[in-house]
Amino acid sequence: MKKLLLVSSLIAALAAVSAFGQETEPDPEIQEAKEATVVVYDLGRFFGYVHTMVTEDTSLELSGDQLKTFYDIMKEIQSTDRIEPEWAEETLDYLELDVLSPSQLMEVDQLALAREESREEGTGTSQGGGGTGTGPLQTFVAGGAFNPIIDETKSIGEGFFELYRLVEKKLGY
Repeated sequence: MKKLLLVSSLIAALAAVSAFGQETEPDPEIQEAKEATVVVYDLGRFFGYVHTMVTEDTSLELSGDQLKTFYDIMKEIQSTDRIEPEWAEETLDYLELDVLSPSQLMEVDQLALAREESREEGTGTSQGGGGTGTGPLQTFVAGGAFNPIIDETKSIGEGFFELYRLVEKKLGY
């Protein structure tokens, strides 16, 4: 009887370990949302790169017109509960292609590449948002508020607001 209990316990323990080690399949809606919202996060990081650019290289400062354009777009972002990927893509394209000068865009791209390379060298490759929970992607899928750009608890929000405060100051607001 003791052997039977011991064998049963071992089988139960192995089953638990086996189940724990298996990864669950990600929710297809979450995977689709993750792919769709990449551009929203890219737009958010873009503001941080612009902030780094203007603070590290004074020859690449934003002109008065550029400052006003950035200010208007950043105010709109702050007042938006849900950033749609299509809008984010249009806005990012506009800022990169119509607002920044070629030398400014080149510098922003270099900063983005450097960040991507440092990310790849790190060990943290998990992107989260697997299957269940109540994170930003789940909220996005459910049609709720989604504006990670203004989340000051994350680096994306820190960079956004650093640039916003700098733009406000330069415009005298």
